[in-house]
Amino acid sequence: MKRAGLMVGLAALFLIAAAASGAAQPLPGDGMVRVNLDSDAARRIELATVHREKIAGRIDATATIEPDARAVDQITTRIPARVMRLIADPGEAVKAGQPLAILSSVELGQAKTRYLRARSLHVIAEQHLKREEALYAKKITPLKDLLAARADRDAALAEYQAARETLRVLIPADQLRSLSWSDNRTPLSDFPLTSQISGILVRRNLTVGQSVDRDRPLMTVIDLDQVWVITNVFEHDLGGLRLNAKAWVTVDAYPGRRFEGRIFYIGDEVDRQTRTVEARIKVPNPERLLKPGMFAHAEVADNSSGREVIAAPRSAIFEIDGKKIAFVALGPGRFQARYLKLGINGDQHVEILNGLNEGDRVVDRGGLALKALLLNRQSS
Repeated sequence: MKRAGLMVGLAALFLIAAAASGAAQPLPGDGMVRVNLDSDAARRIELATVHREKIAGRIDATATIEPDARAVDQITTRIPARVMRLIADPGEAVKAGQPLAILSSVELGQAKTRYLRARSLHVIAEQHLKREEALYAKKITPLKDLLAARADRDAALAEYQAARETLRVLIPADQLRSLSWSDNRTPLSDFPLTSQISGILVRRNLTVGQSVDRDRPLMTVIDLDQVWVITNVFEHDLGGLRLNAKAWVTVDAYPGRRFEGRIFYIGDEVDRQTRTVEARIKVPNPERLLKPGMFAHAEVADNSSGREVIAAPRSAIFEIDGKKIAFVALGPGRFQARYLKLGINGDQHVEILNGLNEGDRVVDRGGLALKALLLNRQSS
């Protein structure tokens, strides 16, 4: 009885230890998968050889997604005004120079009127001066008339330049160039709010009829085609950090998706509280999946710690029940799924600590069909 009790106890301890260690459950049918050589699945399969190669180490760090600081336009007004009409809505894609809202300012209307009047008087004064110069050359008018015309032209020019400089502070240069008396459809007091960049209107702090003051952020446009990933690298990892080094970013929203970028900035000061240095990664974001404010994880290539390891292509690694596997070719149409223990991740390859041997031929392309066959067997 004592011996039987001891054996039961040992068996229980073994099961508990196995569960605690996360021991992999056997793959169905020893992981064997067969495919017809004439099938589409077989024709799509491509193999790669497990080999030795040098893989650079990785510096891991937490990160946050931020917009490219050069691709953010905080739109303000240069003059107190009232909101007359809203044109663009948050979330809408907008173009540089596109009107987003129409505002009205009495002060601006008066400044435009002074400018247009001064410009007209300057044109008239220039024409009068040319006429007096021609008449004086023919000895028709006296010198005093010519000098008076020049004085009038200089005064008109001074008024015109002063009015133009005042208006240049209030409206963009393109609006100043197009300003004319002939546009009777738009009141001189009205002016559009526009963005200097193309992007997404992400914020609008305006309502119709609202009075707004100068330099207060009214709208925000962001171009998210490229984002910055801000990460803090520990002091002891700085030796492996290089400008233009490759980096890979992951976010919880897209498990299994890696976004590639490059280091473009390394800070010059260590934070005395966290003992970290800020590094910034530029990441192309054409699908706009990465959003400002997201938490992220960054892996940066550490070329100072590369070592030769047994490696397989990253595309040859699959996952079943949270465990990594690869399909090893045993012969024509015969494959075996094997559990793997992985090491460091490289750019295209990953270190194999256990499960594959150098020289093994593994499925690099077309493995999803094999995985489906294996899962069907597991469920049946």
